[in-house]
Amino acid sequence: MNKTFPNSFMFGGAIAANQAEGAFDKDGKGLSTADIQPYLPGVSKTELHFNNMDSKTLEKYIQGDYYYPKRAGVHFYERYQEYIDALAAMHCQTLRLSIAWTRIFPNGDESTPNEEGLKFYDQLFDYMHKKGIEPIVTINHYELPLNLVQNYGGWYNHKLIDLFVRYSEIILKRYHEKVKYWIVINQINLIHFEAFASLGILMDKVDNYEQAKYQAVHHQFVASARVTKYAHQLDPSLKMGVMLADSLSDPMTPSPEDTLLTFKRNRLQYYFGDVAIRGKYPQFILNYFKDNNIKLDIKNGELDELKDNTADFLCVSYYYTNTIDANKDSMDPSTVENNPYIKANEWGWGINPNGLYIRISSYWDRYHLPMMIGENGFGYDDVLTDDQKIHDDYRIDYTSKHLQSLLRAINDGADIFAYCSWGPFDIISAGTSEMSKRYGFIYVDYDNFGKGSGKLIPKDSFDWYKEVIDTRGASLFEE
Repeated sequence: MNKTFPNSFMFGGAIAANQAEGAFDKDGKGLSTADIQPYLPGVSKTELHFNNMDSKTLEKYIQGDYYYPKRAGVHFYERYQEYIDALAAMHCQTLRLSIAWTRIFPNGDESTPNEEGLKFYDQLFDYMHKKGIEPIVTINHYELPLNLVQNYGGWYNHKLIDLFVRYSEIILKRYHEKVKYWIVINQINLIHFEAFASLGILMDKVDNYEQAKYQAVHHQFVASARVTKYAHQLDPSLKMGVMLADSLSDPMTPSPEDTLLTFKRNRLQYYFGDVAIRGKYPQFILNYFKDNNIKLDIKNGELDELKDNTADFLCVSYYYTNTIDANKDSMDPSTVENNPYIKANEWGWGINPNGLYIRISSYWDRYHLPMMIGENGFGYDDVLTDDQKIHDDYRIDYTSKHLQSLLRAINDGADIFAYCSWGPFDIISAGTSEMSKRYGFIYVDYDNFGKGSGKLIPKDSFDWYKEVIDTRGASLFEE
């Protein structure tokens, strides 16, 4: 086995604008769905209270007396040079990040973009290049303009295709000489776990919520195809990616019932990649739609657009694995069981490094498309010691084992060009909106209510990751 990563392979990290930037009302930015996500201290860490949304709950969150952590983030908007400097000191080669739609079009439906928002990303990308960090940019990462939820009905509305394409064309034209790699939509398949964040649909505003979600994803597929077509015409060197959150499962037991349900459930996840990469709806998903009375409104020419404008690469996020028990679970992707053979963190995520090797190898076998790891990391409530240290051996162990699994997939022939550890510096949690769920190699001194010095403190994992990068992974195998 080759114990070093290819010279072209990029080590780095990943963040999202809504979890890091803050400055929610600065320089013309409008409100996004993330800006009205509250921190709820009494809610279980494993409960995704911001997933499925109705209009009454939405109004409560908009008008309620809550603390909204994502409005401040970790002040990346004002302090981006400090953060980029810290990543450069760790020798990071790439940073996956997103552009906040509401910095460019505050309400999502304006006719002209906000120049102040565009200038910020000019400055950010220029500074990243100055520090030797390649930007990988997500166009839409759970930052849907709130206006498009309230007055359009989110992605369920066909009009969002044109609005999103207009936004995408503006930023592609502006930054195509500064950004080579683009991910159109973050985790396009997570419609059962982060439905509102991704799709912006209000449950009480549609007759059939399940159908509405699949219709909305169809609109995202079409929008992605049109954006990809525009990008390739603008600059043939641009690489346009689709991103999947790995949601494949293992059977709880070898029983025929468990293995069959797991197979059918995994197919339900593969369909997202099949549409974006193979360019067509597979027959098994059409059968599923028919069996579940899901009728998509597909306009003339849209299937041809999907076929002719497929993704250039696959971005995968991977954190944990779970299992399926036919006695308890159903075809609903939100029904899963913990794997009793692996340990979980306090957020219920079962840690399985071997799963990364299996999943990435499976995607490679299916698609034979260049891939990157867009997210992978270990969330933990880190303890800052009296001498300003964070001893995070658990994060080193997690990342080390996952990188070794990734290298095994590369040795087996998978074309993987980047690894982006989620939250290379601590940011606000996407699901629970808390700061204490920390992923970073760099501690950011803010608490769950935004209080603290904001000081950036390297954890033990900082020097460890730096050595991994410097040795191209050879240090992973040292005794």
